[in-house]
Amino acid sequence: MEPLDSLYSADLLGGRMIIGRYRGGSDEDDTPLRRHSFWLLVTTAIATSLDAMAVGVGLAFLQVNIIATALAIGCATLIMSTLGMMIGRFIGPMLGKRAEILGGVVLVGIGIQILWTHFHG
Repeated sequence: MEPLDSLYSADLLGGRMIIGRYRGGSDEDDTPLRRHSFWLLVTTAIATSLDAMAVGVGLAFLQVNIIATALAIGCATLIMSTLGMMIGRFIGPMLGKRAEILGGVVLVGIGIQILWTHFHG
């Protein structure tokens, strides 16, 4: 059932991104930034901590070198985040708000690929 949960999550989020962009107004978004509530930040922190704990427990069962693994994960995160920011600064002005539609299409595509793999893999 896990692949279907991933399918629903990817397609729901991707679909909301695509529909939300088409329901929006102009390319210029004049709405002010909204501050996040305290409870949203608390629940996000708890979810992130549980995710990190699950990864840690999984690594403990694999009996791998935790230090080397943590360093590899940290370096990969640093490199990918830096590359993502650099590419985003270059491509962002060219794509503008169309990037949200592109992201939604990619997520829907990932969901379809998960479904295909689940039934034909």
